[in-house]
Amino acid sequence: MNIWAKWVEEDQRFAFGLADNGGYEITRERHRQLLDACSTGKVLRPGEEGEPLVSDTAPSSLEELQDRERIWRSAELSRYEWVATRHRDEQEMGGATALTAQQFAELLQYRQALRDWPSADAFPENGQRPKPPAWLADLTQ
Repeated sequence: MNIWAKWVEEDQRFAFGLADNGGYEITRERHRQLLDACSTGKVLRPGEEGEPLVSDTAPSSLEELQDRERIWRSAELSRYEWVATRHRDEQEMGGATALTAQQFAELLQYRQALRDWPSADAFPENGQRPKPPAWLADLTQ
């Protein structure tokens, strides 16, 4: 028994069914291959005759890349907020601090670089993201 694959334009996807849905008839084996391809990040697109074809994912728009980088930046600021808060609390209590003055300055510089990231020339190229101080990763693992 074969499967029918019909491209649904308004959803930008294929609808698969066991009954003739007006689409393109494929084998169960081909259906499994298509699903396997989708599970690895590939996308399905209609061919000239409406047959489902596998292609690489569509490139993200600049706006999508910028949104992702802003989400990453906000997560990084939140991720290390507790370190800055703890240091300030320790200072306010007048006791010893877990961070040295140099480490706290590096933390503040990193947090400022994160805030400035969306206005940087390299934004949104994620390979150019601000780098945290090396000791910070050790502290949060």
